[in-house]
Amino acid sequence: MAIDKYILVTGGAGYIGSHTVVELIQRGFKVVVIDSLVNSSYDAIVRAEYIVRSPIPFFKIDLHDKAALNKVFDDYAIEGVIHFAAFKAVGESAQKPLEYYENNVGGAVALLEVMSTHGVKTIVYSSSATVYGDVSRFKDHNYLPINEKCPTDPVSPYGKTKYAIENIIADLHSSDNSWRGAVLRYFNPIGAHPSGLLGEDPLGVPNNLLPYLAQVAVGRRDKLNVFGNDYDSRDGTPIRDYIHVVDLAQGHVAALEYLKTLEQGQGLYRVWNLGTGKGSTVLEIHAAFSAVVGRELPYNVVGRRAGDVLNLTADPTRANTELGWKAKLTVEDACRDLWKWTMENPYGFQVKNFKWSLFNDPGAEVNFASRLNTFTFGDFSVTIANYGATIQNIAFKGRTVVTSMDKLSLYQSDDNPAFGATVGRYANRIRNGTFSIDGVTYHTDKNWRGHTIHGGSRGFGRQFWLGPVAKSDETHGTLEFLIYDKDGSNGFPADVIATAKFTVDEKSLRLEIEARIPESSPKDVTAVNMTNHVYFNLSSGETIDGTIIKTCTDTILESDPDYLLPTGRVIQYKQKLSESVDLQPSNPIDNCFVAKVDGFKLDTRGDEMQTIVEAHHPSTGFKLTAATTDPAFQIYTGDFVDIGPYKARAGFCVEAQRYLEAINNEHWNKQVILRKGEVYGSDTIYTFSV
Repeated sequence: MAIDKYILVTGGAGYIGSHTVVELIQRGFKVVVIDSLVNSSYDAIVRAEYIVRSPIPFFKIDLHDKAALNKVFDDYAIEGVIHFAAFKAVGESAQKPLEYYENNVGGAVALLEVMSTHGVKTIVYSSSATVYGDVSRFKDHNYLPINEKCPTDPVSPYGKTKYAIENIIADLHSSDNSWRGAVLRYFNPIGAHPSGLLGEDPLGVPNNLLPYLAQVAVGRRDKLNVFGNDYDSRDGTPIRDYIHVVDLAQGHVAALEYLKTLEQGQGLYRVWNLGTGKGSTVLEIHAAFSAVVGRELPYNVVGRRAGDVLNLTADPTRANTELGWKAKLTVEDACRDLWKWTMENPYGFQVKNFKWSLFNDPGAEVNFASRLNTFTFGDFSVTIANYGATIQNIAFKGRTVVTSMDKLSLYQSDDNPAFGATVGRYANRIRNGTFSIDGVTYHTDKNWRGHTIHGGSRGFGRQFWLGPVAKSDETHGTLEFLIYDKDGSNGFPADVIATAKFTVDEKSLRLEIEARIPESSPKDVTAVNMTNHVYFNLSSGETIDGTIIKTCTDTILESDPDYLLPTGRVIQYKQKLSESVDLQPSNPIDNCFVAKVDGFKLDTRGDEMQTIVEAHHPSTGFKLTAATTDPAFQIYTGDFVDIGPYKARAGFCVEAQRYLEAINNEHWNKQVILRKGEVYGSDTIYTFSV
């Protein structure tokens, strides 16, 4: 059996590193990321996963921790390394030179030692054009545009650490010519991922031109300071080679692919410049970004800044010729993508009223895929776990109003009755784990008494979802999770990409669900029925007894008493829930209520919201109103709950969904049959009051 080979990306949560991770995966590479998160955010990895629709192994590691590094090399078959991890502020390096040498050079040495121990001799090193220093120092030779033959003379401690590491890699190759080292000297990276999900997130005051301008555009800074307008240029301001970060990331991938084309045992040490070969002045960049924003952004000309030079423009001919790489995106493209990133993420990865924490059991290995994601507005707070896109907690007026467990292992337990889980690919039951579409019969995982329930033993509620993409304003926040379920998962046909978007404000939680079959799917049709299985308890006690509930209808789908599978008949419930009922143990409920009897749609999100349940409890005065666009809803009073601190009737469910087992009823199945090119969707909102 072939062993999967991985590329290790150090500093992969940083600006250039995260974009390179995306490009690597989209080119078919498997990637492992390590990052200390000192000057970066794990949210960059979250967003990268969302873009590539796949989990990315991540470890929070300082390069000096050789034991942790060795474990990564032990656990993954690393075939090459792209090395970004470093402190990178030029000005700060002059103030803290020892920290820069220890972190950048010391960390690189530790990495190379571990690579050598494990026989990994392929490295792409992300260096910098700062190693060239001030090329205007040459009075008798014009080195502009700058090619790789230009003499090096780094000025700042940062640049000197970059050059020192270049020399270490060169010396390694000299001592053992089977080493392969690609050194990439890049110029001025700008822009963001065109999706708007990834971009530069400087901590504190930005050091670079465009991130600073972006903060001026959204009101975080008053104006741009232009350092000098008396240079010998088109408009008197300095000239730089600005390269789109996506082009730069693709350059790193091209260098890696070049090294992989070498014959076995053949080594190489080679330097390439990554730039566009075109210089732009500060005021030209200002004008380009102002044009994208739609107004001229304020700026003020001040004196020259120490260390600035007239012109730093690359000659990328060697990379163009040897790597087959060329920058394709323009300054205007970069400005457009940066503005999209800024508009959608005005504070970068910092999101107001939002926080996340790891959700790992005490003593368990740290797993960044498992997190708790919380929005708080006033005295209303909602926490969603990545595991199962699970509503782990809802707190209202200082009281938890759902069943909530504090250990991941409890949610992963077979005893978990889907507490708060976003269930799918097919919620509720499928008789005998069998259904047919277009004359083809499918057999799904029989995980409940010979039938399928909630999508099988590895349904959506029992997998880690990607995300969330978190965004907010002053009044509400959104958390969007994604799952990519492959053809054959639990026996269901076709790949499915599903999203669960939770919106939180001061009193409500809204859940918008969407699912579709991607064009790349090997099959064109499947069955989908999704809901959330949160258990509510509005009382001050341990059970829901005494809760007063009122439904919009008394019409239910008749089901057999043993397996709760539908008979196909639509009947009236034995009690008048539409006139309010006191929930008591003598009246357990586990029935599918009918909210709509016709006009079925696959995507109901455009329909008017219908209030389906109103509930309150006299002991607290808390009220819950549930509304949805779905045609049906399951009410379950939790009579068989038994896990951790929770026993029977610890909570009640209001599960907005499609008709029970609609897939096996020719009159109902168009609610749940999803074909390629179509979209499944639903919208549900839970509102709390006193």
